[in-house]
Amino acid sequence: MSDSIDLEPFKQLMQHSDGECCDFYGYKIDESSGLRNYLGFKEGQMSQADYFLIDKIANKVQIIELTDLTEDIRDCIIAESILSEDSASFAQILSASPKKASKIVQRRIWAEVIAEFKNKWMGSIAILERYCRKDGHHGDLDYQMLIVLKSTTDPKEIEVLRNKLIGMIGRVPVCNTDNIEPLLLVRLSV
Repeated sequence: MSDSIDLEPFKQLMQHSDGECCDFYGYKIDESSGLRNYLGFKEGQMSQADYFLIDKIANKVQIIELTDLTEDIRDCIIAESILSEDSASFAQILSASPKKASKIVQRRIWAEVIAEFKNKWMGSIAILERYCRKDGHHGDLDYQMLIVLKSTTDPKEIEVLRNKLIGMIGRVPVCNTDNIEPLLLVRLSV
């Protein structure tokens, strides 16, 4: 049996890159101060989320990504809106069938946003599986992902993103920093 890995050095107040906090703690995965670096993964080797929470008794892990997608979401919504207009000649240029062109473009404009989350999901699981192996935890873990947007994100935009992520990795809760509490797997004490 291997020695247990102390997660306390990785516990941090969860916050967006600009410093907006959500008043809860998580274990840092990315950056040089995170678990990724401690476990020997190199910078840029893979994408990973920002934080995680773990309930070893229930074999559950929550991968948490704090991100500001306001501009990306708005750009995608605007593009979908333009393509849904019957009078849009843009769709006719793309294809003889405007409905088919609209579906193709909608899939592609959202593909980059969704791919970012998929990559962070897979990279985070790789890091956490190595952690569990080195920590001596051998049970199968149930992974979940939580995406936390900035507090200024419009609730309608949160709903649009939530709907686009359906089926990516099961159900992916999307919230903002103001309403994260009920979605957290566990609350870490200070």
